[in-house]
Amino acid sequence: MKKMAKKAKLKKTNDERILDQHHIEYVETHFDWINKGKDALAEAATMGVDPKSILKTIVLQANKDPKDYLVVCLPLEYELDLKLVAQQLNKKQVHLADNKNLINITGYVHGENTPIGIKIRKGFPIYFDERIKVFEKIAVSAGKIGRSVLLKQTDLVKLVAGEYIRVAE
Repeated sequence: MKKMAKKAKLKKTNDERILDQHHIEYVETHFDWINKGKDALAEAATMGVDPKSILKTIVLQANKDPKDYLVVCLPLEYELDLKLVAQQLNKKQVHLADNKNLINITGYVHGENTPIGIKIRKGFPIYFDERIKVFEKIAVSAGKIGRSVLLKQTDLVKLVAGEYIRVAE
């Protein structure tokens, strides 16, 4: 008699464990934006998740100061206006952090960055595109490429002591 294969239970990411420790409800989801691009958004839509509620996490460096990093979360398909972000935060200038050095800056490689772990481990200030306020639930990276968590927007913003700003006109 053949044994039926058990469905493999995915090991929780460190960021999912942080959510568990803070008693924040979430649903694990998969949106592989890095490899699938817009197809990942179409998949999300078929699962009932508004593609504009899926956020990317952008790490910025202000004033070329090696200690002045900040994080902006905005919908995947949107771009940010670096001059506007600098103006909103009263910084002389902001630019994208060095992608090749992200692991040393945040502890994550490109595509894994999440406001959850970055805030808890690094303490960087976290900002959210004010356009996400309309969504009850949003999705952010779970700290692993292609893996996300869907959770209440207000729970995430509170956990990371986030602020809303305008990131584009």
